[in-house]
Amino acid sequence: MALQCVLGAGRTGKTDYIYQQMIKESMENRDENFFFLVPDQSTLNAQRELITRHPNHGTMNIDVVGFYRLSYRVFEELSYIPKELLNDEGKSMVIRKVMGECRKDLLVFGSGMEKQGFIDEMKSFFAETYQYDVSLEKLKEAVKSFENTDSLTLKMKDIVLVLEKFEDYMKDRYLVSEQLLDVLAQKITESEKLKGATIYIDGFTGFTPIQNKVLKKLLPYAKKIVAAFTIDEKRAGGPYRDYELFAMPKKEISQLKEMAVRQGVPILPDVILHPNAAGSKELRHLEQNLFRYPFHVYRGKTKDIRVCCLKNPKEESRYILGCIEHLVRKEGYRYKDLVVLTGDMETYQPELEKCFEDSGIPCFIDGNRALRNNPCVETILSALKMIQMDFSYEMVFRYLKSGFSALEPEETDLLENFVIASGIRGYARWNRPFKSRAFTKEEMKQINQSRETFMKETGPFKEGIRKRGITVLERLTHLHGFFLTLDIQGQMERKKEEFEAAGDLAMAKTYDQIYGEVLNIMDQMAEILGEEELSFDEFCAVLETGLSEMTVGVIPPGLDQVIVGDIERTRVEGVKVLFFAGINEGVVPKPSKGGGLVTDSQREELLKAGISLAPGAANQAYMEQYYLYLAMSKPDEKLYLTYASMDSSGESKAPSYLIGRIEKLFPGLKKDLDLQETPVYSVSEARERFVEKLQELGEEKPDQEMAALYEVLNERKLVSPYLDAYFYSNEEKNLDRHLTTLLYGKELENSVTRVEKFSGCAFAHFLQYGLRLRERLVHEILPMDMGQVFHRTLQFVGQEGSWDWEDDRERDRFVDSMVERALDEDPDKKEIFESSSRNQYTKERIRRMAKRAVWAVEQQIKRGEFTPYEYELGFSADDGLSCANLSLKDGTKMKFTGVIDRVDCYEDEENLYLKIIDYKSGNMQFDFTKILNGLQVQLVVYMNAILELEGKKYPEKRMVPAGMFYFHVDDPVIAPKTDGEPEIEVLKNLQLRGVVNEDFGLVEHLEQEDEYGIVTLPVTRTKTGYKKGSALLSTNEFKNLGRKVEEKMKQLGEAMMDGDISISPYEYQSMPCDYCAFKSICAYEPKLMKSRKLEKIGLAEAKELLAEGKGGRRCLGLKNSSRS
Repeated sequence: MALQCVLGAGRTGKTDYIYQQMIKESMENRDENFFFLVPDQSTLNAQRELITRHPNHGTMNIDVVGFYRLSYRVFEELSYIPKELLNDEGKSMVIRKVMGECRKDLLVFGSGMEKQGFIDEMKSFFAETYQYDVSLEKLKEAVKSFENTDSLTLKMKDIVLVLEKFEDYMKDRYLVSEQLLDVLAQKITESEKLKGATIYIDGFTGFTPIQNKVLKKLLPYAKKIVAAFTIDEKRAGGPYRDYELFAMPKKEISQLKEMAVRQGVPILPDVILHPNAAGSKELRHLEQNLFRYPFHVYRGKTKDIRVCCLKNPKEESRYILGCIEHLVRKEGYRYKDLVVLTGDMETYQPELEKCFEDSGIPCFIDGNRALRNNPCVETILSALKMIQMDFSYEMVFRYLKSGFSALEPEETDLLENFVIASGIRGYARWNRPFKSRAFTKEEMKQINQSRETFMKETGPFKEGIRKRGITVLERLTHLHGFFLTLDIQGQMERKKEEFEAAGDLAMAKTYDQIYGEVLNIMDQMAEILGEEELSFDEFCAVLETGLSEMTVGVIPPGLDQVIVGDIERTRVEGVKVLFFAGINEGVVPKPSKGGGLVTDSQREELLKAGISLAPGAANQAYMEQYYLYLAMSKPDEKLYLTYASMDSSGESKAPSYLIGRIEKLFPGLKKDLDLQETPVYSVSEARERFVEKLQELGEEKPDQEMAALYEVLNERKLVSPYLDAYFYSNEEKNLDRHLTTLLYGKELENSVTRVEKFSGCAFAHFLQYGLRLRERLVHEILPMDMGQVFHRTLQFVGQEGSWDWEDDRERDRFVDSMVERALDEDPDKKEIFESSSRNQYTKERIRRMAKRAVWAVEQQIKRGEFTPYEYELGFSADDGLSCANLSLKDGTKMKFTGVIDRVDCYEDEENLYLKIIDYKSGNMQFDFTKILNGLQVQLVVYMNAILELEGKKYPEKRMVPAGMFYFHVDDPVIAPKTDGEPEIEVLKNLQLRGVVNEDFGLVEHLEQEDEYGIVTLPVTRTKTGYKKGSALLSTNEFKNLGRKVEEKMKQLGEAMMDGDISISPYEYQSMPCDYCAFKSICAYEPKLMKSRKLEKIGLAEAKELLAEGKGGRRCLGLKNSSRS
C-alpha cells in the first residue's frame, strides 16, 4: 500500500506520464489488477486513448472506470445486488409524495412546493447532503444547536422533516446515485479485485466528501494509488488560501496525504513534471502567467492567440466555422484536433449546431440532451393537457400536430379550419357529428371522418384515465394502452431508421432511447405511487415533472469530429486548437445562482454548526478561475477567444474581465474588431451572404467579396435563382380569352361590389372571383355580420313599423323584437352571439345602435316630405333594365344584380322624385375620386336602376333623382354643450352622406328647415342660397354622373374579359394592400413597384367634369406613380 502524487501545471504531460506508467506496469505485472479512475463522463475517451497507446492495442488487466462504474464492478464480483437505483425523475416523485403527506407540518416550504423548480431545489440539497456525507443525524444535531427561530432554523426544520420522510420511504426500496458510493465504501474490503490492485487517478479537479470516503478505504487496501493533480510545483507548498488559483488541488492533495498518514499508508515522493518545449511559446507563456501574481508580460509577436469581437453569437459561430474550414483545408488539421468550448451552452449550442449542419462539418455536442420538446414526450404531455382542458382548441391541435396522431397533416389542416370556423370546444361537442353550411359536402365528409379517427384514438383514453377514485397504477395502465393505440414504439423506431439513413447518428441514438426512458419513468411512478389515488391533475403534474426532467446521454458517433462542449463539464485531451466562445460578462464569470434553498450566508452558519456543504458563491468564483485555467492550458498550438458586442436580441454586452487579463499578458495581441481577412463561408452561408450583398447593391459595381461569392456559387450552379429573383419583375400577363371564359363564364354576371374589387386591384379580383380563394372562416363576430343584422333590422322595422310610434319605449321594444328576428334568420351566427360574455355584449351593443338608428331614421322622415317606398329592393338584368345589362365591345353581356336598402319617394303631378339610402355599419364617405374611378359606384348604379325600374312602372311621369346617400348606423357619443339640443347634435352626427338634387326645390321637400337649420342633409343654407361646399348637383349632373359610371363599368368589364390580372393597386389616402387578404400571395412591394396614384376630385371639380360635354382622362383622376 502506497500513495504517490503526480504534480504539474497544465501542458506538462501528466496524462501522458500516467498512461506510460500504467501501461508499462500492467505489462510487467500481468497477474495484477489495474484500475484507471477518471470522471464518469471521460471513461469512453480514456478507454479509446488507452487502446490507442497500448502496444497491443488492447488491455486485459486495466479497467477504465468512474466512481459509479467501479461500484458496479465490485458489486458484480461480490454477487451483491444493491437496491434499485432511483433516477432524478424518481427522486422528484418521491419528494413530491412525501412533501404532500407532511405539508401541514411544514413551517416555510408548505406553500412553495407547487412553484416551478422548487422540487428540483429540494432534490439538489438532498444530493449535496449525500455527496458531502452529511447524515440526517448530523442535520438534526445542527438544528438542535440553533437556539433562535430565524429563517435558517425554520428552513432546516422543514428540510429535516422532509429528508426523514424521504429516507423512511427509500429504506428497503431504493438507493439514490449519491448513496451508491457509500455502499461501495462499505464493500471495498470484501473485493479481491481491489485487494493489491494499482489504481491510477486522473482528470479530477476535486473530490466530494463521499468520494474521499471511498479513497480513504482504498488507500490501505490497494497496492498503490497514483493520483495526478494539475498544480504548479511552485504553488504546491505553503499554507492553503482559498483565493489562490491552485487552492482546490492543494486542498485535495493535503486531504489525501492526511488520510494516508492516519492509516499508516506510506507516501512516495511526488513526481514533479515540468513544462516541455513542444507546442506554442505563446500558449506556454499564457499557462505560466494566467491568474498568477506577479505575472510576466510577453514581449514577442502574438500569432497563436487570437481575440475577436463579433456582433452577436451567430456571427461568433460563423467566424469559428470559417476558422475551422481554413485550418482543415489550408493547414492540414483534423477535425478531432479542434475543440469549441463555451460557458453558455444554452445560447451557443443551437447557433453552432446550425453552422456545423449547414457546412457538413462533423461535430459532437458533449452534453445530455433534454427531451422535453421531443415529439414523443410532446405527444404524451399534450394529450394529457388536452384532457385536463376539456379538449380546448389549442390543446387538441397541439396534440394533433405533435406528429404521432393517425391524421395526416392535410386532414389536420382541414379539421382545424372547420374547428376555428365553428368554434368547436369541449369533449361533448367533439363526440357529436359536425355540421356546417359553410363547407361543401365533400369537405364535411372528410372532416367527420377525421373527427371519428381522432375520437377513436383519444376517446377511450380520456374516458379511462379521467375516472375518479382510481389509482395511479390504473391511470398508468390507461396511458400505456394509449401508447399501443398510437404505436409510439413503432413510430419511434421508424424515425430512428430515418435518422440513420440521413447519417444523423446522434439523433438516431437519442430516438432509440426515448421510449425506454418514458417507460422507466412510468415504472418508477407505478412503484412509488402506484396504489395512491391521486387526482387526475395531480397525476399529470407528477408525470410532467418526470418527463420534463428526462435527458439522455449520447456517446460520440464518430472519431474525426469537432467536439463542442461546456467549459466545466467537457474533458478533452490532445487538443491542438481551442476555440473559446462567448467570453462576455455574465457568462465568464457565471452569475451566482442564488444558493438554492439556503443562501451563502446561511451556508456559513451551517459550516459553523459542523455542516459542510458545496462551496458558496465566493468559492465558486475561485473554482471558476481554475476551470478557466484548465481549459486555456489545453491547446498545444492555437487559441481563439471570441466574444459578442450584443446578444441575439440586440442588447449590448461587455467583454469578460478575462479578455483584459489576456491583453495585459500580451500587449502585442491584435484584437480583431473588424475582420480584415476574407471570411470562409459554408455553401449555405455563402448563399445567405450573396443574397445580403444583392439587397445592398445599388448603382455601384459589385465589390470583390460579391464577385468571389458569385464565382463560387456559379461553379455549383446555385447562383441563377438569386439573380432571377433580383431581376424579377412582379407583373402578371393577361389571361387568354379562353381561360377567362372558363373562369368567369361567357357572360359576366356581377355584383357592383365585384366590379369595385376589380377596379381596386385586378389581381385580387382574380384570386377571389377567378380562383375562388377564401379566407379561413373564424368563429367570431365580424363587422360584416353586424352590418347584416342592421340591414335586416331596418328592413323589418320599415316593412312592419309605422315610423310614428307613440313614445320611445314603444319604438325601442319594437326594435328589440326586430333585432331578435334578424338574429334568428341565421342560427349559426346567433349561436356565436350567445357563445361568450363578450359576444353577448356585442349583441347588446347592436340593440343599442339599432335603436339609435331607427330613432334617427324616424326623425329624418318626420323632418321631410319624402316617405319610405321600398325596402331591400332587388333588381337584375331579368327586369329588362338596360343599366343592368351592358353590352361590351365584342358583344359580351355584362349583367348586374343588386339590392337597394331603402327607396323614399315624393311626387307631384308631373314628376316622381326618388331618393335612395344605403345603410353602412362602417364610416363610409361619399367620394367623387373613388366614384369616377370605379371604386365606389354602388349608389350611382342603384340610382340608375331605380330610375329605369320606376320609369317602366310609371311611364306617364318623369323620374327625377332627388338624392343618394349613405346612412351610418352608429350610436355616437356627443360632448355636452351649453347651447343646442342634444338630440339635434346626435342627428347632425348621423347626417346622411351623399348628394342632393338642387333643382325643383327638392332640398325643402327632403328636409323642412326649422330654427336648427338643415340637420339631416349635407347642405347648409345661407341668406342668399346655399353655402359653398354643400353637396348639391343639378338634375343634369346627376344624369351625367350615371352615364360616366356606366361607361366606367363597361371599361372595367372589357378589361376583365381581356384577362387583366395585373398587380397594380391604386394609391389614394391609403393603400388597399394594407387590409387585403391576398397580400401574402401577390408579394406587392410598394417601394419597388408602380401603383396607380389617384388625384383628389372634390365637389367643385366633379361638377365641372359632369357639366355637359366635359370628360376625358381628367375624369379618371389617374396618374401613374413609382414609389421608390
